[in-house]
Amino acid sequence: MMRAEVRERLESASRKHSRGQFEPNHRNAKTVVHVDMDAFFAAIEERDNPSLRGKPVVVGGPKGSRGVITTANYIARSYGLHAGMSVTMADRLCPDAIHVSTKGGKYTWVSLELMEILRQFSPEVEPYSIDEAFLNATGCIHLYGSLKAYGEAIKRAVKRNLNLTASVGIGPSKVVAKIGSGLNKPDGLTIIESHEVASRLGPLPIKKIPGVGPATEKLLNALDIHTVQQLVDAPRSLLQMKLGKYGNDLALKMAGATGVDDVAIERHVEDKSKGHEHTFHADVHDKTRIHSQLLAQCERVCRRMRRDNYLGRRVTLKLRTHDFTTHSHQRVLKDWTDDPVEIYSVVRSLLDDVWREEDGIAVRLVGVSVAGLIRPGEPHGVQDDIFQIKRRTIRNDLFNAVDSLRDRFGENAVGLAAGFPTRRPAHSHIHS
Repeated sequence: MMRAEVRERLESASRKHSRGQFEPNHRNAKTVVHVDMDAFFAAIEERDNPSLRGKPVVVGGPKGSRGVITTANYIARSYGLHAGMSVTMADRLCPDAIHVSTKGGKYTWVSLELMEILRQFSPEVEPYSIDEAFLNATGCIHLYGSLKAYGEAIKRAVKRNLNLTASVGIGPSKVVAKIGSGLNKPDGLTIIESHEVASRLGPLPIKKIPGVGPATEKLLNALDIHTVQQLVDAPRSLLQMKLGKYGNDLALKMAGATGVDDVAIERHVEDKSKGHEHTFHADVHDKTRIHSQLLAQCERVCRRMRRDNYLGRRVTLKLRTHDFTTHSHQRVLKDWTDDPVEIYSVVRSLLDDVWREEDGIAVRLVGVSVAGLIRPGEPHGVQDDIFQIKRRTIRNDLFNAVDSLRDRFGENAVGLAAGFPTRRPAHSHIHS
């Protein structure tokens, strides 16, 4: 999965907080839109396999595995299933749930299509994760006549182009827009204007605040803070004492005292590396199986490099054994490449440096990443090998054909034969 998670930056307030105040700073009448896809991975699987519709569906580890759920559709959620839950617990709560393996490559491509759609509605789009994004709609609303028409146009475009639904929140800041998108899921549209912030957000439970998880909620509840308004009204000294700077910043954010940073849309930042990690269902001793998994990961990493038009040079292997000891080993190639066979040959050599089958040490996780990324044709201070260039041109035709098949039929549709035994991952994590 694409790793585009962006934390909202919190700054100290420039004005003194007055008790009971819940008024965001909207000096420049900013308008922010948050688009959040509904049960994204599960919805894609239902779209591509209509026989799944109307049934509880979870994406992640297979039944009986020690993996986790990546997402669950809304029917499965009615049984209490949710992202991050262990498969064991999910099986207990909903024995009839249909488990579908994660297809990170397919979801990433749909995400890229989503972002292109959203860029038709604003020149400033910030991907917040693989299935959600912020848009700076300031200056765009007049083209549609109203906030409602603007939000409905986004939802129609997503449905028309992807055959998926999205929930949209519109507000004067990122935090307000994000809370709004979650209030009427699925397929909802929530508009919260500046003058409505106090009345609409104040009564909400604090768990609705982005970034407030169960642990923080429990700490705040212990202070008799249960709603957003109670958080805003709480003495800053108490929040600072119990939660540190985070508690104070959280209250300031909800009081709207963080200024224009609440609406700042992050610009695209060049990737520093591409990588993929995989946790096995059960600890593995077999070198052949580990090799097969590593080859499949090299293919995925190189596919994403080609997709984003990168070549890489520094290859890193990550290996975690059954006792959670983690090894990391890297090597710099002579030339830049996006060839999975070249990357895999280096990864195999790195594996020999950190692990031996005969030692009997079981492996829990393996990961491959490629860094030192450049664009093809970009000056890099190394003389290009004319034979390497010719080989790369020939291979690119093959890779492009393979990528097209995967775009159409899924990540596991075609690939190098040695990587196929482990092409259905237990629990994989993609990072950029």
